[in-house]
Amino acid sequence: MGASRGRVSTQGMTCWGLMSTAVGRGYGQPVTSALRRMVRSPRTDDAVLRAVDAVAAAVFIGFYVFFAGLGSGELAPSQPYYSGPTWLGWLIAVGVGAPIAVRRRWPEAAWAVSSTALVVATALHVTLEPWLPAAITLYTVALRSSWRRAVTVLAVTLLAAAVTLALTATGSAAEISGLIVYVWMISGSAWVGGVIVRERRAGAAERRRRDAEQALSEERLQIARELHDVVAHSMSLIAVQAGVANHVVAQRPEAAQDALRVIEATSRNALTDIRRLLGVLRTPDAEFAPTPGLDALPALVDRAVAGGVGVDLRVAVDSRSYSDAVQLVAYRIVQEGLTNVVKHAGPTDCRVELSERNGVLEVCVENERASAPAPRPAPPGGHGLVGLRERVGLFGGELVAAPRPSGGFRLVATLPVGSE
Repeated sequence: MGASRGRVSTQGMTCWGLMSTAVGRGYGQPVTSALRRMVRSPRTDDAVLRAVDAVAAAVFIGFYVFFAGLGSGELAPSQPYYSGPTWLGWLIAVGVGAPIAVRRRWPEAAWAVSSTALVVATALHVTLEPWLPAAITLYTVALRSSWRRAVTVLAVTLLAAAVTLALTATGSAAEISGLIVYVWMISGSAWVGGVIVRERRAGAAERRRRDAEQALSEERLQIARELHDVVAHSMSLIAVQAGVANHVVAQRPEAAQDALRVIEATSRNALTDIRRLLGVLRTPDAEFAPTPGLDALPALVDRAVAGGVGVDLRVAVDSRSYSDAVQLVAYRIVQEGLTNVVKHAGPTDCRVELSERNGVLEVCVENERASAPAPRPAPPGGHGLVGLRERVGLFGGELVAAPRPSGGFRLVATLPVGSE
């Protein structure tokens, strides 16, 4: 029933000695480099990994067939050797190596079959090889199974190895203990490696999940900003003109007709903008409209004038000096300022000024005290200024919105475009 230390040094270590010699001579370096490049390649997929497992399974089956076929103690006549039937030796070899080929699909079953075959191989003196096939399947169990099962499998492996080697190996207690510790180190290292890879993959998956959530939140915020900027100005002008038409339709039909014409034109433009925005959201190859910039400010002012606001536009900067992103933010600032004047101030005068000092673009929109109340006050809870602060904050700028001491309201945004 026993196997001595000499058995390990002759049969068990012969294959590893040959491999070490080959690597030491340089034959293994090209193979190792090729395997490393293949594993690290982005083209590596499940089919390639399964092929690698199949090759490893065939290699281990060949090792154990070789050890089982030695017989008669050719390498160490004085040591115990496998003397059973050939078919049983082949069956043990298949049981040890074949589970490696399916370890990714059935990790726990592969571990159970391979470990059982190793116990039988050790008991029948096929070899005292350090349970490397079981360590490979143990790595997969630690990587893919639940924590409870992974810990249970590790404990069973260590216990089975200790009991089998203690009953099979011969020699002093120190030698047997050293052999058991050696097998434990191989199995434990594989299990710890699986746990480490498992934790890294879980951390990477968690980071990808958080990044996806953040990207989704940013997409929603961007859509909300664009929808507000596209719709709010037009709808505010429509609401004001509808209120004007309702108040003057009986006494001044001509003024009501003018208001209805403004409503018609504004609503058509708004519908066009909404269709374009929805098209961009639904199809990636939708047709984009030109990004509004400083050159589009006069048209924006004209729509505010149609809403009953007198606008004095002063642009003391060259639009060609700024990127499309900066011009879009400046345009949105003026658009939101004029929208608020139309909604909250009613018929009044307004000044829009754009200037630059020391690489800082300043956009100012301020209005005088309203000469008459707005036809219908706008409900609270708007998101325009919130969106503007977010836009300006992306450029490291500041937005100040506050009432003027002499009456009216003032909106000032600064954009440090010099460091863009």
